[in-house]
Amino acid sequence: MDMVENADSLQAQERKDILMKVLGSLGAQEDKGPEPVGIYSSVDRFGILHETELPPVTAREAKKIRREMTRTSKWMEMLGEWETYKHSSKLIDRVYKGIPMNIRGPMWSVLLNIQEIKLKNPGRYQIMKERGKRSSEHIHHIDLDVRRTLRNHVFFRDRYGAKQRELFYILLAYSEYNPEVGYCRDLSHIAALFLLYLPEEDAFWTLVQLLASERHSLPGFHSPNGGTVQGLQDQQEHVVPKSQPKTMWHQDKEGLCGQCASLGCLLRNLIDGISLGLTLRLWDVYLVEGEQVLMPITSIALKVQQKRLMKTSRCGLWARLQNQFFDTWAMNDDTVLKHLRASTKKLTRKQGDLPPPGPTALGRRCVAGSPQPV
Repeated sequence: MDMVENADSLQAQERKDILMKVLGSLGAQEDKGPEPVGIYSSVDRFGILHETELPPVTAREAKKIRREMTRTSKWMEMLGEWETYKHSSKLIDRVYKGIPMNIRGPMWSVLLNIQEIKLKNPGRYQIMKERGKRSSEHIHHIDLDVRRTLRNHVFFRDRYGAKQRELFYILLAYSEYNPEVGYCRDLSHIAALFLLYLPEEDAFWTLVQLLASERHSLPGFHSPNGGTVQGLQDQQEHVVPKSQPKTMWHQDKEGLCGQCASLGCLLRNLIDGISLGLTLRLWDVYLVEGEQVLMPITSIALKVQQKRLMKTSRCGLWARLQNQFFDTWAMNDDTVLKHLRASTKKLTRKQGDLPPPGPTALGRRCVAGSPQPV
């Protein structure tokens, strides 16, 4: 009994210490003063802080920025007539071309019906946040993962800074909102992306909507025993051999097929292994298209890496598959999106030949069933 009481006491003290650091940082951040002027010459347009001063904007980059600005009015018109455009091919065409940065937040919001869900749940986020402060068993893991999330971004570089606090509270609230899922490490990266373009409460409901969406199938992706990953992996092993048969034969010969090539492993690398600009564009497409783009992303990676994979022995194949996104996504962002769209269309034509996705299964820690908002 004493051991149990001591463990509970230590856990309570740890919770108190973490919350004191989070709350205590409010005043500390205000006293820091302005940022050094030189820092802005090392920050790119997405907010990533680089070690050295950035080179001048190239003519190609300047043209891309101007093109994005001219598209803003079209996106504003689309948002103003959302019911007309929300299921249209024009929406998909424009998403693949790129959502302007100043439109991304409003676009994500309408894609996942954030304002509607907020109106149906007034004050609920605050309730979940306060409950999480009092009782969440995940507070220690959340605090550790927030520290590691997007640390090279100006929004998240300060320990217990404004955005780190918001991220901490969102994950804490979600662990109480959906206790079956609780907390999974991947959630910190996803919530952080939403926080780049959405206010704190909107980012929370975006995470809620995404994890409850059958079309996106993220619930199963975050389940260690989830059927979504297994179902998509079954499709991968059925389709990819047809498009890259030599690559898949080599993986199978080396005993690694269906192991490190699984979508769960590759999608984790997707979050960490490519530029933020491309990550955001892929998330734009994913929010519009749903889980059907997950397979093409994997297929493209295998296709681009086919020659190297064929020359890699068993000892190096694991590392090669783990790191393949770094080289795959080194090409121009627009080129990657063109490849992705072509692959998605090709896969859609083959849907009749695919095995159905496996049933979503409940996991031990992170499961598919998200509670429905009331």
